[in-house]
Amino acid sequence: MTRSERARPGRALVALVAGALAVSMFTLGTAIAHGRGGSTLPCRDGGTSCISIGFTDAWLEGNTVQLGYSHPFFCAQPPTSMAFSHCEAGAGAQVNPPSGPVVSNMYVLVPLGFNPPGNTLHCPIRGHCIDQPGTIDVSRLVGWGAGNVAFPRHSIVLEEDESFQSTWWPVVLVGVKNLNAWNQIAAAKSADAMDACEEAGNCTTEFATNAFVFFQVLGPGMSPQGPA
Repeated sequence: MTRSERARPGRALVALVAGALAVSMFTLGTAIAHGRGGSTLPCRDGGTSCISIGFTDAWLEGNTVQLGYSHPFFCAQPPTSMAFSHCEAGAGAQVNPPSGPVVSNMYVLVPLGFNPPGNTLHCPIRGHCIDQPGTIDVSRLVGWGAGNVAFPRHSIVLEEDESFQSTWWPVVLVGVKNLNAWNQIAAAKSADAMDACEEAGNCTTEFATNAFVFFQVLGPGMSPQGPA
């Protein structure tokens, strides 16, 4: 659906109601989940004092791994975005980061309309996760009124460790529709479990974005506290 179709006269009321419901589902549970992630890694939630260096957890091949971030996210137009960050969901990137290789996807799992256990959220505070976008335009996905929403609380699934190199990872959004499905992925900690959730209809399809995040999977002997 194009932006002009969403804005057609006669559809404004429907778009308003649908957009409000979709945005509220996209952001539900913020106050309850605020600050309730698992063990807090250094600068997980970002902030000016972090100087773009921090850590989050992620799930990879059945394990919880740590990611080390060292550069702000990258979002460029086109595709057109109404978000302050220039990040857009529902359309893939047409402009890659100016330097450094782009590797496999970073899957961002978003709970839709429920509150997961806090210790299963890798980024539990909307709009605040180290070197990730603070806002995103999701109007291509949910309709009018969602052009500049806070980036949702989420968890991260990877398919590869990419030889533990610091590099750019394309962001792909996947909505999880119910708590049982979320808990199954959290227990399995794998892209295979995410794929199974999609096939069962308990997760949405995968939505491309124009966002890239720069990090490395911490390898053997590496930790957020320094060399092991």
